[in-house]
Amino acid sequence: MPKIAQKHIKSWRILVPPIPEQKAMVDSIEKRLAPIVSTMEQAERQILLLREYRTRLIADVVTGQLDVRGVSLPPLPDSDADDPEADLDDADDADLLEAAEALDEE
Repeated sequence: MPKIAQKHIKSWRILVPPIPEQKAMVDSIEKRLAPIVSTMEQAERQILLLREYRTRLIADVVTGQLDVRGVSLPPLPDSDADDPEADLDDADDADLLEAAEALDEE
């Protein structure tokens, strides 16, 4: 239907459960979602810490506080096609490798 008038929509009858029942539903849903929400929050904290750690490692390599000469990196997995942040991670890896090469030249 290309156009539906508000008057038409307002004429619809919609059944709504009583407020106590609505609150019980919300409480039940929140109770069931609590473990999922907790796991998501924990994963987000871990991701944040890993990003901070990566940033610190890059800074240490660039400033020469960490010697990476002679360190071999494991091969990267080819499953980055599904990861929307893969390009960002690859850019950071490239920066890290450039910094290591610059240290080797010194």
